Amino acid sequence: PGSRPGMTKVDRVKAVTVYSVYEPASEASDIALRAEGLQFVKEGFSWPAFLVPALWLIYCRMWIELVLFIVIFGALQWALGLDKPGHDVLGWILVALFALFAFEANDLRGGALERRGYRLIGVAEGRGRTDAELSFFKTWLPLQKTQARSERSPERQAERQRDSDTKRPTTLGEGEGVIGLFPQA
Repeated sequence: PGSRPGMTKVDRVKAVTVYSVYEPASEASDIALRAEGLQFVKEGFSWPAFLVPALWLIYCRMWIELVLFIVIFGALQWALGLDKPGHDVLGWILVALFALFAFEANDLRGGALERRGYRLIGVAEGRGRTDAELSFFKTWLPLQKTQARSERSPERQAERQRDSDTKRPTTLGEGEGVIGLFPQA
């Protein structure tokens, strides 16, 4: 049911990739510039982080993580790489740690973006990055246009003026910083 002639089993099963979408803290002047500044971070295993972890960290500008990576792997090489059996053990440990790093790499990238002032604004999904971006922008762009119209209304301008006169709270309110039942780390 629902299959066309010539479709393989792989075609019928849609492999969906999920991306977390981050926006920089700085406000861009128009929607196109805001859209260009968005970062899509894939959830799950990262092949580039597994195959070339140091280069991946440099490419993502994750300097703190790069320093920690070099220190940890340098210390492991120094501790285990003194003799032949140590080299064998070191090789297996490195493969296991590269795999572990590849599973956590995109989460680390999200954390690095948040440290730089980005905020999570949504989740996108699709068969690939392009499909995920298209599905995200189909819902995000109309919302931005309606917000822009409401921001220009005279009532909204008066409300903004009143809001700027009052002091904003600096503590998190109830439910902020909480995802599901767990607080954000």
